[in-house]
Amino acid sequence: MTEGRKIWVGRDGQRFGPYDETTLRAWVAEGKVEATAMGWAEGMPDWQPLHVMLGIAVPPPMAGRPMPPTMPMTGPVAGPLHGELPPPPDIPWFVIFLVDLFAGGLMGIVWQFLQSAWVKKIDPTSKATVWLVVSLCLLPLGWFLMMGMALNLSTDGRPDVAAVAGMMSYFSFFGLAVLASFVIRIVGYFAMARSLREVLPRYGLVPEIGGVTLFFFSVYYLQGQLSWVARWRQTGQVAPPAPRNVFWIIFAACFALMLLFFATIVMVLMAHGQ
Repeated sequence: MTEGRKIWVGRDGQRFGPYDETTLRAWVAEGKVEATAMGWAEGMPDWQPLHVMLGIAVPPPMAGRPMPPTMPMTGPVAGPLHGELPPPPDIPWFVIFLVDLFAGGLMGIVWQFLQSAWVKKIDPTSKATVWLVVSLCLLPLGWFLMMGMALNLSTDGRPDVAAVAGMMSYFSFFGLAVLASFVIRIVGYFAMARSLREVLPRYGLVPEIGGVTLFFFSVYYLQGQLSWVARWRQTGQVAPPAPRNVFWIIFAACFALMLLFFATIVMVLMAHGQ
């Protein structure tokens, strides 16, 4: 470790500094800065906890100790790596969702590749685009099998025993193709999330990406994260955080409406049956 080097400190999605290592050691010893906070210095490939960088033991936690008021936040663009973060795709997630409703999901299919292309810019090792391409190629295969199932009928339009057996086989392969497409697509999105977690801290931004929310809302949730990154890139502000709860609120509302719809149908059928 080199005494006198300049160290940046990351906390709550923001970066502070740089500070002299001697001063930072004193702040850690006094409990003004957590030893577990993330730090970065020139020449480091990635951020590390301060106690690892400084070679010190982790002291007992000291709750309620804020960062010193003399630790200002740096500007939104000049990052620790002295590089500018490429501008991410920045269309609000709900716009993509609304267009998807009218375009039959085509907007989401196109937009996922714009997202993965940007991730590829900041993380050349990302394989997300490959996963998405494989996922997309499996969908036509599934529809091809579905067409084969539809054509596997007898000449009079009624399926015979052999046709039924063939249809069941086609249906099984169709279901496997669709399931594989979905799983591989999710793998691509988790690959993008991993790239964001690993790369963005180098620019001074620490994202919080929920795995469960990403699993269920993929393109829309990730776009919420990218719009949050775009705002931070322009203004340096991390508040408000990237949206998450709004997706579950919408999901709960849609689920409640669906239950109400089916309950209404059941009540109508029961009323007609009496």
